[in-house]
Amino acid sequence: MKQLVLLCVLIFFSCKSEPEPVAGPTDAQENMYTIKAEDIEKLKYTDYVLSPESSAAILDWQLFQDLQGHIELLKSGNLSFFRVEKDIMKEFIVELKIQQPPVVITPAIKSRMTVLETNLLRLQDLSNLDNIKKGDLLEAIKELLIADANLKLQMNKKFEKEAQQIQLPVKQQE
Repeated sequence: MKQLVLLCVLIFFSCKSEPEPVAGPTDAQENMYTIKAEDIEKLKYTDYVLSPESSAAILDWQLFQDLQGHIELLKSGNLSFFRVEKDIMKEFIVELKIQQPPVVITPAIKSRMTVLETNLLRLQDLSNLDNIKKGDLLEAIKELLIADANLKLQMNKKFEKEAQQIQLPVKQQE
C-alpha cells in the first residue's frame, strides 16, 4: 500500500498541470527574415526616372506600368507580387515582352529586358523560400532595382539620342 501511495504521489508531481508554450519564432528570429521599407531604403543604388519622351513612348505599355507599380510596392517591403508560382511570373514576363512597343525595341533595350527578366525570376525564386537569409533576399532586391533603373536609363538614352539634331559636314567634291 505504501508503494502504491508513493507511486501515485510521484505520478502526480511528475505531470505538469500547465502545458508548455510552443516555442514560436521570436522577434529576433522574425527580424532575420522580414524585409521592411527601411531595409530597402538602406540599399545603395542609383534610381532613374523616365524622361517625358520615354514616358510618352511607353504610355500604352500597360504591363510595364504594372511592373513599375509592383516595384514601388517592393520598395515599401511588399513582396506579394514575387510570391507567386513560377509559371505565373514567366507568363507575366512573356506578356511584358509581347506588349513592348516597337519604338523601344533596340538591342540595348532588349539586353536590359533580359537582365530584368533574370532578376525578376531570381527574386521570385528566393522570395518563395522559407529559410532564405535576409541578406540574400536584400541582394536580390537590389539587383532587381538596379536592372530596372538600367532599363529606364537605356530608354532615356535612346530618346535623348534621337532628339539630338546632329548635322554631318558636307563633303566637297574635288
